[in-house]
Amino acid sequence: MADSLDLSKIHEEDIISVTVPLLTCSYLGQEFVRVGYYVNNDYEDGQLREETPSNFLIDRVQRNILSDKPRVTKFPINFHLEDSEKGEQPPPPDHPSEVDGNGEEHPA
Repeated sequence: MADSLDLSKIHEEDIISVTVPLLTCSYLGQEFVRVGYYVNNDYEDGQLREETPSNFLIDRVQRNILSDKPRVTKFPINFHLEDSEKGEQPPPPDHPSEVDGNGEEHPA
């Protein structure tokens, strides 16, 4: 569990925007996967989106998380501790691979 967001630490002009929370996973200090989700924070009312009010209305902000389209980037790492002690590394690919929300893999 995490504490709720402290809005006093965010500039109002930064609340209405697109953000990307990232989750990274590492093993023995080596990142092997990164998952990101696009999040759009905007006013729920079209009129407020067109004509931004002078006073910020946090209770009218809607968060849209594209949870069905995560961006997954995979990195090759050495999972075998005994190999890393010998100084062996996994063969590096040309580029890390990225999987889009449709499950299709693309170079990152």
